[in-house]
Amino acid sequence: MELVPAILAKNREEFIEKTKAVAPYVKRVQFDIMDGIFVPNKTWGTMVDIIRTWRNLNLKIDYEVHLMVLRPEILIKIFVKHGAERIFFHFEATKKPQTIIDLIKNNNKRFKKKCKIGIAINPGTGVESIEPYLKFIDSVLVMGVNPGWSGQEFQKTALEKIKQIKRLEPRIEIGVDGGVNLKNAKEILSAGADYLVAASAIFESKDIKETIEQFNLLEAE
Repeated sequence: MELVPAILAKNREEFIEKTKAVAPYVKRVQFDIMDGIFVPNKTWGTMVDIIRTWRNLNLKIDYEVHLMVLRPEILIKIFVKHGAERIFFHFEATKKPQTIIDLIKNNNKRFKKKCKIGIAINPGTGVESIEPYLKFIDSVLVMGVNPGWSGQEFQKTALEKIKQIKRLEPRIEIGVDGGVNLKNAKEILSAGADYLVAASAIFESKDIKETIEQFNLLEAE
């Protein structure tokens, strides 16, 4: 099991503060990228600002990207080029998922990168919608809440989706994002999740280091 902190920031200073706070205790972080259209919230600054800030931190951890945006294709190149370990785009944000998948693959070849390909699905989207694409991707991010805001309550419909995906394509790595906390983490892992993405459970805790350690000690029930 791996815990991946989600970095949702209002400004550059908060981005730096949150990233530095978790960096000593995790292997990677997730950048939440929002456009204020696909979801009501919006990411601070430009993608260049985010990349430059990340590189200046010079941390020895990886990062993945969760694109909560319409037209995710316009952001693929910059994140592949600058070393994203994985990119998730939302199935609901495009009418051409295969085009996005191919775009990541093509940019991997262009920049000689190994960025993994991921699809994220909202609580209202069934697994059958993404089934045709599972053989072309590396990972699925199952949302436990509707994306855009931190601190929402986890929707248990996500548990059955995890099981369905594992049955359809056992090699797929499954992450769960939204509403994840120490109380429901074991149940999520028992359903078959490979890693957990958390924000408020980490950053609103009294002791970030201790909270991450508690997550890392968890095993499936």
